[in-house]
Amino acid sequence: MRVLVIPDVHLKPWMFRRASELMKETESDRAVCLMDIADDWQQQFNLDLYIQTYDAAIDFAKEYPVTLWCYGNHDVCYLWNQRETGYSKIAPWTVCEKLRILRESLPDERQLAYLHRIDNVLFSHGGLADAFVRRLVSAAVLRRAAL
Repeated sequence: MRVLVIPDVHLKPWMFRRASELMKETESDRAVCLMDIADDWQQQFNLDLYIQTYDAAIDFAKEYPVTLWCYGNHDVCYLWNQRETGYSKIAPWTVCEKLRILRESLPDERQLAYLHRIDNVLFSHGGLADAFVRRLVSAAVLRRAAL
């Protein structure tokens, strides 16, 4: 299976246009977006850029409905009302609303999560604690991964 991984976005709507082109060029089966859609340093007051970027993500989700989305720290900090580097004081309502629209535009809300697995590959925005992986991944998969 060919999977296109979209890295941290950080207010770059062009990444979704390029990802769409790559999906067609490479004939990928699906995409996984590691999110961090919000926040780019020196752009905290550019609310229009937040809107453009989330709208590009939502459009991509509609064009490629089997895409999986992994929450990043710059996404959940708005949902949890916590501060992260690059956090925008004027964007919390916008980010939360756009994340709601993104989630609702997916065929299955479980496509937006902290962790996804495709075959024997785990996808997440950040690192995983060893105990977390051992609790959720079968011993057989861990043995194969160690080879």
